[in-house]
Amino acid sequence: MKTTKILSLILVVLLVSGCKQNDWLDWKTQNEMWFQQNAQREGVQTTPTGLQYKCIFAGHESSARPDDAKMVTIKYSGKLINGYEFDANDNYTGYVNHFVDGFAEGLKKMQEFGIYELYIPYDLGYGKVGTGTEGTSSHIPPYSTLIFYVELKDVL
Repeated sequence: MKTTKILSLILVVLLVSGCKQNDWLDWKTQNEMWFQQNAQREGVQTTPTGLQYKCIFAGHESSARPDDAKMVTIKYSGKLINGYEFDANDNYTGYVNHFVDGFAEGLKKMQEFGIYELYIPYDLGYGKVGTGTEGTSSHIPPYSTLIFYVELKDVL
């Protein structure tokens, strides 16, 4: 009898954890499908790494472009494909190489005063593990596409 209860408990735990994993796999599929459809939108370009971006305003032709060693001041908002905004800042300053890979790659394409939308696949963002604590406003689930609206205010 005791063995049956233990086996039942183990089965329930496996089923529940399997549901969570399947939820993430469904989210992964949704993100991959969204990304494929987004590539077809007018003005969206895709780099060899898989980053997608759209130039809204190119900036000034003679303006500086950032590189990994530079600091930038940006205005940005970040959301997921379901519209959930996980972060926004009107005046953030940081080193280009401190951002996730896709964001850094996108910044290096921009010129000062430029405005871009960046569409970052999960493997150039927070990957298979996501970030933050589930249930908090800054949580980004595993396999998430990151969508950023970015204004490059200054290259320092």
